[in-house]
Amino acid sequence: MTKIHRHTRMAAILAITGLSLLSAAAVASNWTYMDDRSSPQKLVESYYFAIGNRNYAQAYSYFKPDTAPQNFEKWSSGYAKTQSVSVKFGSTEPDPGAGQIYWALPVVIEAVHSDGTSLVYTGCYKIHLTNPGMQTDPPYQPMAIESASLKKTDTPYKDAKPGSC
Repeated sequence: MTKIHRHTRMAAILAITGLSLLSAAAVASNWTYMDDRSSPQKLVESYYFAIGNRNYAQAYSYFKPDTAPQNFEKWSSGYAKTQSVSVKFGSTEPDPGAGQIYWALPVVIEAVHSDGTSLVYTGCYKIHLTNPGMQTDPPYQPMAIESASLKKTDTPYKDAKPGSC
């Protein structure tokens, strides 16, 4: 290989690599992530943030493994038209007992679809956490959604208020 061929080949490699790096940088600059399980409210916000960003596997991970929807494909396809979700919370207090902590979290949710329409739901999330001090063996089980009960309402999101669970 001549010296010119080496430089041409190296230039081509750098050009291709440079383009790949630019593409990766462009994707990385548009990428957002949220995963906060520090409170029931942050957990539900993280869940809907993942759904709004079409990160369905992440959203699904917020369920307790034994209470998650059975069919991931069917569950995720139910969010195919969802562009974003806004959520308001009512008050909740922990209900501890026998090493388990539960919260009943009242919510109002507005799901905005890709066609601009929106639906408003009211309801309740049941959140669970095994007392972290009692979890001594892996895998650690973080705060998770145990169940959700949501009902469509005709009340506009701005006027809707979370009830009680």
